[in-house]
Amino acid sequence: MRKFLFPFIIAIAAFVSAYSQDVQRENAVVRVVKKVSPAVVSISATQRVQNPFFFGDFWDLFGFGRQQQFDWEGPPSLENSLGSGFIVDSQGYILTNEHVVLSGQEIKVTLSSGKSYSAKLVGAAPEADLALLKIEAGAPLPYVELGSSDDLMIGENVIAVGNPFGLSKTVTVGVLSATGRTVNAGSRSYSDFLQTDAAINPGNSGGPLLNILGKVIGVNTAIIKNAEGIGFAIPVSRAKRVMDQLKNFGRVRPTWIGVLAVDPSAAYRSRSGIDGGVVVARTYPFALPAASQLQKGDIITKLNGREIKSVGDFNAQLALMNGGETAYLEIVRNKARQNLSLKCALLPESLTAAMGWELLGLRVSDGRNGVAVASVREGSPAESAGLRTGDVITAIEDERIATPSQFLSRARSAFTSTGLPITVARGRWSYYVSLNMAQND
Repeated sequence: MRKFLFPFIIAIAAFVSAYSQDVQRENAVVRVVKKVSPAVVSISATQRVQNPFFFGDFWDLFGFGRQQQFDWEGPPSLENSLGSGFIVDSQGYILTNEHVVLSGQEIKVTLSSGKSYSAKLVGAAPEADLALLKIEAGAPLPYVELGSSDDLMIGENVIAVGNPFGLSKTVTVGVLSATGRTVNAGSRSYSDFLQTDAAINPGNSGGPLLNILGKVIGVNTAIIKNAEGIGFAIPVSRAKRVMDQLKNFGRVRPTWIGVLAVDPSAAYRSRSGIDGGVVVARTYPFALPAASQLQKGDIITKLNGREIKSVGDFNAQLALMNGGETAYLEIVRNKARQNLSLKCALLPESLTAAMGWELLGLRVSDGRNGVAVASVREGSPAESAGLRTGDVITAIEDERIATPSQFLSRARSAFTSTGLPITVARGRWSYYVSLNMAQND
């Protein structure tokens, strides 16, 4: 009996020893990767090369380099992009970067199991570089747990999971290097990014950045080309709000407090003695009465207890709020600090005719091949730009318009911009002009 039992005992002892060693080797990172990897996906999309981001520093920022030039006289050529994403619930909703699926006609999602599915674009937020996809897998899917980016600690361990250069299930480890970073990408500026030294390469975009508990704290987004140890991620608290809006409305509905804020010049900072903050360039009490509490020239230094360093930072903090919530501001007015509280609201979906008159100094009507200027208010941005009664506005921000309702809908962006670019036809001539929204009127 012993001669049969002895080899069995030896085998059990060897198994227990190997298992014990495996348990000792299974550190926190290994446990996180085992937990999260099934919910990390690879994303490929067909994209049109003529998109303007292909020609700027935007794609250089993400490490792709300059893409093939587009022949404007011929048909658009197509290219495939590769990126990452992660499943956020068992129903198949997937969060990723907007630039991963930018202009994609066909989006394919491949799970860690190797199964592939066609994905529907639920909604995209270019200004936040986020997009929400949906796949129909026919069964519940593994998903990640979303954490919080409100209590992050500089120096805490972080883990990035993604598919750099098409290499699936790649894991890199580092620390949280900084928060509140601003990254300029071509004509866009992204604020309040997380910075990490975990390696993030092309194809990592859209994947999760996790803490040591396996909770998502950010969406891996960008690298600086030719830099080592510098990667960026969108804070998950902001990403969750964007994701909820994309899921419910298919787009983001911005929150505002009825003002146009601008970054102060160095000279302005020197005169005011304030390092940081944003300047109120214009208020819109006709659109949001609460804005009457603020005055042109006020410097907003804090929003909900957080210091404001730039317009991008200001907008990023507003993006965390919902319509109807109270915004608590610290401002400097005439070199004296004050505290204000006012209700946020959703930015209007469209200007009303009255808003167009107050904001732009224009009344418009149906016209031939565009929108006719019916009247121009004295001292308004429209008058300063040289518009006259009888002019025809044919486009706003290079998007053609044909009716007054289209004009009022597109012109709504003037609320949050310092200039509204329009195309105007006068007789046989057509010209471009920008309505200056930061001016005195």
